[in-house]
Amino acid sequence: MKPGARGRAAPPGSLRRNRDFQLLCAGQGLSLLGSGASAIALPLLVLQLTHSPLRVGLVEAVWTGALALACLPAGPVADRFDRRTVLLVCETGRAVASAALAGAVLAGFSPLPVLLAAGVVLGFLAAPFNAAVLPAVREVVPESKLATALAVNQVRGQLAFLIGPVIGGLLFEASPSWPFWLDSASYAVSAACIRALRARTRPPPAEGAGREGWWRSFTTGIAFLWSERVLRRLTLIASAQNFVFDGVYLAIVVTAAREGAPGGSVGVLTALSAVGAMTGVVLAPRAGRLLSPPVVLLVTGVLCTLLVGAMALTASALVLAVLLAGCAAAVAVAGSVLTVARLLRTPAGLQGRTNSAIGLLFMATPPLGSSLTGLFLDELPGWTLFLCFAAVLAFLAAASPGEAAFASADALDRSNGVGHTRAHAMD
Repeated sequence: MKPGARGRAAPPGSLRRNRDFQLLCAGQGLSLLGSGASAIALPLLVLQLTHSPLRVGLVEAVWTGALALACLPAGPVADRFDRRTVLLVCETGRAVASAALAGAVLAGFSPLPVLLAAGVVLGFLAAPFNAAVLPAVREVVPESKLATALAVNQVRGQLAFLIGPVIGGLLFEASPSWPFWLDSASYAVSAACIRALRARTRPPPAEGAGREGWWRSFTTGIAFLWSERVLRRLTLIASAQNFVFDGVYLAIVVTAAREGAPGGSVGVLTALSAVGAMTGVVLAPRAGRLLSPPVVLLVTGVLCTLLVGAMALTASALVLAVLLAGCAAAVAVAGSVLTVARLLRTPAGLQGRTNSAIGLLFMATPPLGSSLTGLFLDELPGWTLFLCFAAVLAFLAAASPGEAAFASADALDRSNGVGHTRAHAMD
């Protein structure tokens, strides 16, 4: 993209009059809605076919694991190639793959190998899309409107995950293939929106990864992340939390299904989680202004521990959903601390590759959480799992960095000429 193209591509007025941003926003919103619908249908389908929580966990692990493996090369791909082209290829591929999966389910040919293969294809297409979409938004939105555009993206994503699982659960009751047809259609519409973009989103050569070899592009972000003590610690704790909450979510879905809850009710579980996450997104800036990062991490960690521990005391799907929503809100608030640390401590030229490294660590642990949860649900009652997960969360809360760790990191930043302040970043 030529210098100055960003300003010409996006009018300086309201985002509502920014054609390219509205196309990206609408397309990604529909894409996320379809993903939410298929995400709730997948465990229900596997449970219906196999009656085995272990196989549910296996399929979930492969789907998430494919996305995790694809995170590492996704950053360099997004930095090397025209981001509009990357987005278009990924959405078109996902539309075809989801349609093939829906056709297999409709025809009654959906054994585990078919579901696993679909997960691998969709995961390897999702990671480059995720790596390219936010930089693409930045290219079509003027800098004065960027913060607002990112907030709109967050709210849109949570709304999609609020509505998608409910729709997916209801469609699954009508026919197991319908949520996957919806997913395919949503990707197709998203691809049409991306194709209609007027702006070109190729990163300037000075900012891309094209000058590096592919292997160095893969490892640069990881090396930088590992060299930043506080950022590394925050990322590892968040990754471990992902392990826990993926297991908690699967345990709740399986428990509700075993109790005879219909698909629509199971979808409501995820919808309430999205409501909690939206609440956390709204509360995060205020929490950042009132509390220091270590206090935010400790309070949210303790809250999650108590909420997951309370899940062991009930078998009610509604109560479990409310407790899960509370956890989602706390995690969203805590996530703002990691976001601020990443923005403050990552050079602009490393943002994409560092984001991919963080994404890899985030997505590497949920497959293990799904697999272990599926295994233990075959042998143990759900309440024992919730207590184990609560114990892990308590350990992670105790391991979160304190004031001294942040103070030493801030002092190092000042010595290196980093002039931002936490309060400014949180605003």
